[in-house]
Amino acid sequence: MVGRANHRGVRRFKTNSVSRRRFLSAASAAGVVGVAGCIGGGDEEDVDIGEYDGEEVTLEYATAPLFGEIEEELIESLRSAGLHENIEVEFSTGVWGADDQQDRYTQILQAGRSTPDIMLTNFAYTSAFAPREWLVDLNEALPQEKLDELESDYHETMVDSMRWEGGLYGIPQFVDIPAILYRKDYVENAGYDPEGGNWATEPMTWEQFAEIASDAMEANDVDHGYTTTLNQRTIGHQTGYEKVVTMGGNYFGDMENQHGPIGDRPITIDDEPIVETLRMMRTFIHGSDDDYALSGMDGDFLPSEALGWDTTPSMESFGDDDAVFHRNWSFAIAQFGGEDALGDDLGLMPFPYGVSEADAKYSGTGGTNATLGGWHLSLNPNSEHLAAAVELIQVMTSDEFYLDIFEFTGSTPPKPELFESDQAQEVDIMNRYLDTLQLQSENQWVHPINPIWDTQSSRIASEFHACLNQEKSPEDAVADAQEDVEAIEAEGI
Repeated sequence: MVGRANHRGVRRFKTNSVSRRRFLSAASAAGVVGVAGCIGGGDEEDVDIGEYDGEEVTLEYATAPLFGEIEEELIESLRSAGLHENIEVEFSTGVWGADDQQDRYTQILQAGRSTPDIMLTNFAYTSAFAPREWLVDLNEALPQEKLDELESDYHETMVDSMRWEGGLYGIPQFVDIPAILYRKDYVENAGYDPEGGNWATEPMTWEQFAEIASDAMEANDVDHGYTTTLNQRTIGHQTGYEKVVTMGGNYFGDMENQHGPIGDRPITIDDEPIVETLRMMRTFIHGSDDDYALSGMDGDFLPSEALGWDTTPSMESFGDDDAVFHRNWSFAIAQFGGEDALGDDLGLMPFPYGVSEADAKYSGTGGTNATLGGWHLSLNPNSEHLAAAVELIQVMTSDEFYLDIFEFTGSTPPKPELFESDQAQEVDIMNRYLDTLQLQSENQWVHPINPIWDTQSSRIASEFHACLNQEKSPEDAVADAQEDVEAIEAEGI
């Protein structure tokens, strides 16, 4: 899942201008630039899929450790969902982490290896793999019925995240939905009523959230009101970005500009909504004594250590009963909601907001909003068994298999209608939170998918970090980020 990616070191540029050589070096390290520094591919070669004729074949499925741990259950589910008896599936597992998986797949695909036949992929790979023709265009592989289903029944943002210049290079396996986990018992001890306030489906403002976090922290004598990951890898394109969008801001104006066109879209990092976001986050971390704290907003409940946390460290104090609120992906619900953990004391609510959608400066921002997470299935064009692999993908994207994954792992299905199915309603722990998950899944956006995003988000992350570490004012941080991103944008044309 995106939330579990390992840390990637961020390189700070010492000058405000970014030379073409330096830009290409940074982008190449991220795996997104071709030989001559451009990403455009040539004419796509035809891949002969053919039709599966029932021959005995073994397919290798490159997946994550979580799925490898339940291989027998998943194989049984595939058989039940209609997988041909002559198709065997071998699971090969790497490690959780989008960056690590991308490095692994890059080595495999660049070498032209025929296995794995099917890969669990992340939308962050689209701009690197699709132009190199490293993945099969599923428009040419899947039957029209499945393509029509993708258009009408699936999580639209999830599907679109794997499109590239008319091609479709992955089909969703599951969607990750971030939300705010919280301790019901702690907020009730502070005098609040989550049920009566409809916290599960009625988003609150960040100001209300801050007040509750402070009150509950004090009432329960715990160290943290709110925990989340804010390290260099996540703050620019994930956890900090989410807060920017809920405050009505965005790095590139309206959300329709997310992916480009590069060089012909507004850069809006130095706008007031992002300044206000940084002021709010400084208040959360440093309290009202901070020089740039928001007047009247409670603070000093988000630990400064979060600026170095990835997902696992950010979870520890919540798991140790020492935090009130915690931002995480939907996978964490099953972990914290069991009877041997928090049980019914675990609450879930959608992201708070700073301004409403109606009052937001940019289209697609404001209100409750969360970044997209999740994984897809993609085909290796060098596979010697493509027809059988297409058969397997169709079974792996059946309603039955989606719901079994949900039951086995808590990983949510990419088809919204499945939330209301009888099987989903009976999934232990997760069934208590379906209303919140469905609401938040309808309010998700995806970070930019293009060859220069990694470089741009690293610069934004560096400036956000400097600001939240009280090394720069919010105004100076956004001004410097604006200048750097504009320079990278110009070089990326």
